[in-house]
Amino acid sequence: MLVARERFDYQELPLDGDKGRKIKRVRRIKPRTGFAYCSLAMISLCLAFLVTSRYAQITSLGYDIVSVKKQVQELDTENQLLQNKISQLNSLQHIEYVATTKLGMQKPEQAEGVQFVPVEYSKAGSKAANVEIASDSQSNATQTAKKAVKRSFLVQALVNLING
Repeated sequence: MLVARERFDYQELPLDGDKGRKIKRVRRIKPRTGFAYCSLAMISLCLAFLVTSRYAQITSLGYDIVSVKKQVQELDTENQLLQNKISQLNSLQHIEYVATTKLGMQKPEQAEGVQFVPVEYSKAGSKAANVEIASDSQSNATQTAKKAVKRSFLVQALVNLING
């Protein structure tokens, strides 16, 4: 005799309508706990914005540092160029060129052992200049003084150029 096996893959419907149905309860969060979670989320968000803004400032300052370093390097090269130009302008050849072409000075004749000293620097020259001015007439004295001042000015300028 053959007997059919029982099948357990189907659900049995409860005969009573309320007994088989399960009611799921919705878990509600307490108001204090919800406020705590919301506060924690807001604080975390504020801290994230604060950290992001600080990193943005650091990056901006890094770019500023790079640009200032580049500017310093450009100024250093410009400074070197100006130092080279100063050394060229202070060279004796340039001073001689300016004195002969622009100021109209002439080279002195070759004299061995002769040293040119401006009248202002020698005591004897200043005494001689005072005696000469006193002995001449008043009009000749003023003209001679003006010429001496012009000559001494040119000599003084040349001495300043040579001595640096």
